[in-house]
Amino acid sequence: MRRATLSWPVLALSLTSLLAACNSDDGPRQPAAIAAVSSGTVVGTVGEFIAEPIAVRITDNGGSPVGGVVVTFTVTEGGGTVTPSVDTTDNQGNAGTRWRLGNTAGTQRVSASVAGVSTAATFTATASAGAASVVAVNGGDNQTAVGGAAVATAPSVIVRDRFNNPVSGTSVFFTVSAGSGSVDGAGAITNAQGIAQVGSWRLGPNAGANRLTALVLSNGVTANPITFNATATSGGAATVTATSTTAINAVVGALVTPIPGIRVTDANGNPVSGTQVTFTASTGSSVVGGTKNTDANGNAAPDGWQLGTTAQNYTLTAQVGTLPAVTYTATARAGAAATVTLSAGNGQSVPVGRVLPIDPAVRVADSFGNPIAGVEVLFEVISGGGSAVARRPVTNAQGIATVGGWTLGDDIGANTLRATVQGQNITGNPITFTATATAGAPTSFTMSSGNNQTATVGQAVAVPPSVIVRDNRGNPVPGVGVTFLIGSGGGTVTGGSAVTGSNGIASVGGWTLGATAGAQTLIARVNNMPDVTFTATATAGAASVVTAQSTQNMGNVVVSTNQAAPSLPSVRVTDSQGNPVAGIVVTFELGNLTSGSITGATQTTNASGIATLTSWTLPTTTGIASVVASIPNVTGITFTANMVASAATRIVLISSGAPATNAVAGAAYLVTFRLQDAFGNNVLQAGVNIALGPNASGGTTPVAGSVSPNPAATDANGLVTVTWTMGTGAGSTQTLTAQSGALTSATATSQVAP
Repeated sequence: MRRATLSWPVLALSLTSLLAACNSDDGPRQPAAIAAVSSGTVVGTVGEFIAEPIAVRITDNGGSPVGGVVVTFTVTEGGGTVTPSVDTTDNQGNAGTRWRLGNTAGTQRVSASVAGVSTAATFTATASAGAASVVAVNGGDNQTAVGGAAVATAPSVIVRDRFNNPVSGTSVFFTVSAGSGSVDGAGAITNAQGIAQVGSWRLGPNAGANRLTALVLSNGVTANPITFNATATSGGAATVTATSTTAINAVVGALVTPIPGIRVTDANGNPVSGTQVTFTASTGSSVVGGTKNTDANGNAAPDGWQLGTTAQNYTLTAQVGTLPAVTYTATARAGAAATVTLSAGNGQSVPVGRVLPIDPAVRVADSFGNPIAGVEVLFEVISGGGSAVARRPVTNAQGIATVGGWTLGDDIGANTLRATVQGQNITGNPITFTATATAGAPTSFTMSSGNNQTATVGQAVAVPPSVIVRDNRGNPVPGVGVTFLIGSGGGTVTGGSAVTGSNGIASVGGWTLGATAGAQTLIARVNNMPDVTFTATATAGAASVVTAQSTQNMGNVVVSTNQAAPSLPSVRVTDSQGNPVAGIVVTFELGNLTSGSITGATQTTNASGIATLTSWTLPTTTGIASVVASIPNVTGITFTANMVASAATRIVLISSGAPATNAVAGAAYLVTFRLQDAFGNNVLQAGVNIALGPNASGGTTPVAGSVSPNPAATDANGLVTVTWTMGTGAGSTQTLTAQSGALTSATATSQVAP
């Protein structure tokens, strides 16, 4: 164990004790007592080591030192630390440690104990605060006082060390930093509680913010300096003044703008808030919010002052207690144009292009209904295409302005004329006059909408066809009867009898196209006018029928190499009405694996609804070869060819009753041959004579057998069956050869038993 480095007091040990300790024959001595050999009472600074180590001595019952004893040092109060916490006594019985004091100022303690000794040695330290580390407000911040007076609570700060212990004896200097106030006792020393307080703080004379700065005269202090804030308030009301000119010009009946107001200050010129002000308006005018309290700036004004309707002088008086009053005088003049109303000439009706019999006129007045002369009014044609003359008249003494004349436009329907008074915020401005221009007799009849549409056969076109009827000026004519009827295509109409509306337009209820694809027509008819014909294109409906365009059953076809089908499969796709459908994908597929090969298996129908397979190479095997043409969700069409064998080119052995070995001499066996073409297909041909030649070789005295019948003719299936009787000759090889003209022959072989 590492030992503490100790500075021990002078300890007297007698030679006798040492000799006794060295010469004892009683075995190891046992510790009996523990005592402090360093001062039991020390002083220091929080968080730091005390100047000298603390030490104890362990002795036995005879008072002799005992070495090798473990001593435990324990902090019992104050929260400090000891290093090491365990030490072993040396030969003089001494052990020690260093003591770092805890962070709290005041009494701290450490005890030293030894196992087997009932009492412990105790060390007591008085921990003082460390150096000033942080300063904070203790009291007196954010106060309010009348300007020039002292705040109620003298500002103070508290100074603490880094462990938050109050630090006494620290100098603090207080300085006024804003507000022009003054302090007494600017220099202060922290007391035992770490508090330093200024003697007094008197605020400056002006209302508003005041500040005091407290500076700790020590380095490294956090939050240094501290700032105290205070607000200087105003004193009692002493002066009342107007905040704007007291001579006002305004309009009768108007609210005076800006609203007159006053300002109340104390003897130092500071604004005084919260003082009651009474505003009184003279007869004929009125005040809103006549009793007010001054705001933070000492200002007060009523909510509004409205003048009377008579042009004269009006007054508004502001009174604060017994102080001299402030009076505003307003001279009211006549009001500006405030309303405009229709006077004459509205709602007339004449034929298009005519002048109205009554000239439109308006009346201009102020907000109290008084007519105003000399106001210019602008008359403008807004709609209808007409014209006006003398469009800028001026109101007369009755406030009336009249346009020189208004001619309606060439379009039937509403015409409008707008009269605008030059000015702002005029009620009823502008005034709009309306006149109606009537139409002439119908002279033209044309399409309006719905021509050249496309729809599926049997379906209605998207836009019902409509026509428009106009007069000789091109105006639409309402109330004209129009008849709609089918021209071609066999379709149907609903709502075939229609009447033109206010826009001159009449529309059929609906036009459903006929069942045949192509151009179809609808006729619109008005009495004494040429018909109007609408055209629509009927397109085929959904593909629903597939029919063959080429021969489906091609009959018997003799097999040959790379033989093309006699005709290429071709189909026609139509809708339910038999109309060809273009652009439909048709798929051609072989009906079975022996149907040959095709190219162009996917085709698209042309404008006639037809799709044709590119090629079909027939197989070289007999049987039914087929191709199926189909479209989605519709039953397909099957094209077939019956492949038949070509001319016989060979004879083949079909079966032989004679065994390959150990045939019985003289026994009769059935043997069958048949005809085949070059592709291995069976030839179904009757009456072909087959010559049969028996022969024998090897063995003992071989004798060729016999065959019956010979020659033999093929039956309808191209088959010939004969009876072959084995020849004699044990172990001989018997052969039977079938041949006919240039046909390749076939041979049956059997060996006679030895």
